[in-house]
Amino acid sequence: MSIASIVSKFGRTFYVVHPVATVETDGSTLWTYVAATPALTLTGFFQPSTQAEDPFQGRGNTRTQGTIYFVGSQDIRIEDEIYTATTGATSVFRVRGVVNPGELGITNADEALNFTSVEVTLVAPTITAPT
Repeated sequence: MSIASIVSKFGRTFYVVHPVATVETDGSTLWTYVAATPALTLTGFFQPSTQAEDPFQGRGNTRTQGTIYFVGSQDIRIEDEIYTATTGATSVFRVRGVVNPGELGITNADEALNFTSVEVTLVAPTITAPT
């Protein structure tokens, strides 16, 4: 089964938000994400891969990691956030890596390789979407 057919059959809508960088008075950079104005609205398929457990204040802090697949070449960048909704309850993923196998210079690449694979970490499971 190709990525395009999996996305067509099992896909859901995702909203990609590019961060806006501002410089604070102390010279540090502040990244701001506005879910209400996504840069892209795409249909994709999320495949969870693992859960990492980082200690946080003496207790386990579980983070789900996985891959979201989108058909075609998409303008998604490392540090973007991907939301499952722009209002109401949403899950927030942070982009850790992006690759389009069709753009890697593989000979005999066909339409089956024209997809964008996005490695993500779930940073906020089921919260109210920020505006």
